[in-house]
Amino acid sequence: MKKYYFPKLLDVLNVKIGTKRVWEERVQNQTMLIHLLENAFGTDVNLKAFSFYPQKVYFGMPLSFYPEYVKESQPFWEKIIQVFTKNRWNVYAAFEHIDPQAKLPEKFSSFKELDFDHTEVLLSELVLMDLNHPSHGVGQEIQISLFEPLIGFSKNRVPRMVVGRPGSLILKYAKDEELLKLLDEISKRKSYRKEPFYIKKCSHHPLKSIFKGKTCLNCKYKDYLQT
Repeated sequence: MKKYYFPKLLDVLNVKIGTKRVWEERVQNQTMLIHLLENAFGTDVNLKAFSFYPQKVYFGMPLSFYPEYVKESQPFWEKIIQVFTKNRWNVYAAFEHIDPQAKLPEKFSSFKELDFDHTEVLLSELVLMDLNHPSHGVGQEIQISLFEPLIGFSKNRVPRMVVGRPGSLILKYAKDEELLKLLDEISKRKSYRKEPFYIKKCSHHPLKSIFKGKTCLNCKYKDYLQT
């Protein structure tokens, strides 16, 4: 097995709110998930994906079955990227990298080489999803990111299974500018050490919620939540 090397791992494990190491449990769970994924795909273990990079966001969206939506939405997606970039995030946006019509490679040694974006999802502190249309790929990425904070957004009603995912903040909005303002406020922070995004139980919600630092975002943005 290759020697494990991940320069941010010690930093990630030592990020605290009070005395609590808020990312320790995620790294532990993600390590187990990587082993399960590699067993499923029959590939070598991707050691890099045991942990993640703070200040990185994975931005996913429906790409396969709605070419007209993709075309009309790209200018708005680019505005969302600008919001996060302005707030010092490294954004990996699926529409800029992935060809959903590409064929599976005949040979691969890691699930990263399958080009499904699974590794990019796992390497991100935060997952952001456009949920305006049903998507097989988005659905799979939502499940892959189960131990990560996920922010989803849609003008339409979102299925109960997505709303019921632990550690999710599913936002409803009417106008694009309204959502951009919300995302700007959510993504802005002093630093990832002082205000990390992580998942924990809040007494006001039946499922685990997203926290930014000491603030429960599901409480703060309750008027915008999908139900």
